[in-house]
Amino acid sequence: MRDDRSDDRDDLVTRTRLAVLRLARRLRQQASPGITPSQQSALAAIEQKGPLTLGELAGFENVQPPSITRIVGNLEAAGLVERTTDVADRRVSLVQITEDGRRELGRIRSQRDAWLAERLARLDAADLERLGQALPVLDKILDQDS
Repeated sequence: MRDDRSDDRDDLVTRTRLAVLRLARRLRQQASPGITPSQQSALAAIEQKGPLTLGELAGFENVQPPSITRIVGNLEAAGLVERTTDVADRRVSLVQITEDGRRELGRIRSQRDAWLAERLARLDAADLERLGQALPVLDKILDQDS
């Protein structure tokens, strides 16, 4: 027999998962057409962690090498990333973000921030306070994987 705490925890797990997934999906939908979500994710990883080898990027993005090769090829064709040679090992190619890539990420982030700000503006002060208190908990959940 299950106890109420177990049922409550299961409900919390389900509700949290669904809320986070729905919010992430809605935020992804806010960027106007251009690069795909996979390309956006790879571009953000390159900006944050780059320059990277294709293998490192594939690992960060949790995709197979042929997929990351295709994604980077499309980003390179769009002028959002560029390949350079590793000075330590001339056989290794590194991918880094270009200024156009930084501008594209900025545009996408601005659109998403505007959408979220509009929704947050509709909340009352108590809801905003609760949301602010929940953010460190979400960060803690995410930091467990680091």
